Amino acid sequence: MTVWSKVARSQFQCLCVGLCSVLLWTVAPTLARQSPRDLMRRFSVEQWERFRPLFTLVEEASTGHPVPSDVPVTWQSHVLKAEANVNFVLFTLKVPPGGFTSFPLAMYLRVVKRGAPATPPGPHDALAQYPFEDVAVFDEPINGRISRAFAAPVGQWDVYVALREAVRSELQVPKTVVFKREVDLPDLSTDLAVSSIIVADKIEADTENKRLDFEDQLDDPYRLWGMRITPVLETRFGHSKTLSVTFLVYNTGAAENDKPDVEIDYTFFRKSGNTETLFGKTSPQLFNPRTLAPDFSLSAGNLLIGGHAVPLRQFPDGDFRLEITVTDNSSGKSLTRDVSFTVTGR
Repeated sequence: MTVWSKVARSQFQCLCVGLCSVLLWTVAPTLARQSPRDLMRRFSVEQWERFRPLFTLVEEASTGHPVPSDVPVTWQSHVLKAEANVNFVLFTLKVPPGGFTSFPLAMYLRVVKRGAPATPPGPHDALAQYPFEDVAVFDEPINGRISRAFAAPVGQWDVYVALREAVRSELQVPKTVVFKREVDLPDLSTDLAVSSIIVADKIEADTENKRLDFEDQLDDPYRLWGMRITPVLETRFGHSKTLSVTFLVYNTGAAENDKPDVEIDYTFFRKSGNTETLFGKTSPQLFNPRTLAPDFSLSAGNLLIGGHAVPLRQFPDGDFRLEITVTDNSSGKSLTRDVSFTVTGR
């Protein structure tokens, strides 16, 4: 898949997500606003003519009018902290083979307050009415995946997405999809917290290992922390697979030398109906002054990446729950997150 033209209409234009080292993550965003005139220059007149009908379809969808749903599209998202009171949301759309047949696809995304209509922008400050808007153009998706991202403050939001294929003849009626997803963005800036747990199909080293600007991060949202992550779209695995999870830990207390003292436990339970039995537990991950790099510094904004990869060859067929417990020994606080998955077949 190639995203060969893009623009994010947002008050968070200069948010950056970067890598410090394999175990450190620093976000160094600034808030800025891009003028409509600058945005218009990024697209041709023909491209804008493809986007404008999508604006109208989103506005109609928000008021309950029927809108096209020509292709079944599934949505998956993950939430990271961007800066105080602002989250960065990565998402993947899964498009079935042959769903769209004419490329490139035009996409429009608008974020509005939960339950509010996605009304047309006003004449004076069109960009200030929504936390985020985005338009993009995609070539044919690789493996049926379209990945993108948006930024929005903590709160409850309705995210509208519209997709339409290219028109190749006057007789063609382009396939179009418009849908809404409700997204809850938690406050990850206070108290011990973690990002969404990303269950990965593949984690590869990013050989370029460069700091992405905001536009590049939108184009390649799962290019994070020196890695290229391909999230799974369903948590159903064969015995030859590996369950891989990765996530960020935020707001830990400081132990000696401005370093955290964090322990992460991974415990597996086998599910049978409404009951669970302990299946196994791995050695804990330890992040403390003895295990971290000498230059790790909480005050510098370095954050911890937790993660684990467990081969499933010893797991029997069945349903399981991975319980991830993060304990901050400096503050005495802890939290738990769960990943449910199924093991079956090869």
